[in-house]
Amino acid sequence: MKHTFTLCCSLLILGCSREGIRTPHQTGSDTTVAAGQPSRDMLTPMLTYEQRQGREIYLRYCSVCHGERGGADGFNTYNLDPKPHTLADSAYVAAISDAALTQVIGFGGRGVNRSVLMPGYQWTLNRDRISYVVSFVRVLARNAEIKQ
Repeated sequence: MKHTFTLCCSLLILGCSREGIRTPHQTGSDTTVAAGQPSRDMLTPMLTYEQRQGREIYLRYCSVCHGERGGADGFNTYNLDPKPHTLADSAYVAAISDAALTQVIGFGGRGVNRSVLMPGYQWTLNRDRISYVVSFVRVLARNAEIKQ
């Protein structure tokens, strides 16, 4: 009886502590790091709350075409003609105001006389969430500028 109780307690403790012992495969985090490039998780602490929220939204909706780092190299890019513009081009992104980026994200390409292939997200994302994406797009451009 005593051994059964000890065994049950040990399993319970191990089961509870298992949450804290995760392998990279269990977390789904980006652990592959190219030479000189920090992983996505390494950038997280350096981002503000708005930028972290924007990153999550961007990765869900935008990275399919614009790529994880904004290089217009998302997995769906080969299907698109014209190709999406790179968001890692710091000069291009710096020339666009926050209001213009908000319009492009909200109304899509068609709404701002650009490619009709870019969908609008005004019905999917509220204003705050769109502004978070704008904040993160600025981070992508800034990181590209630092790497040059």
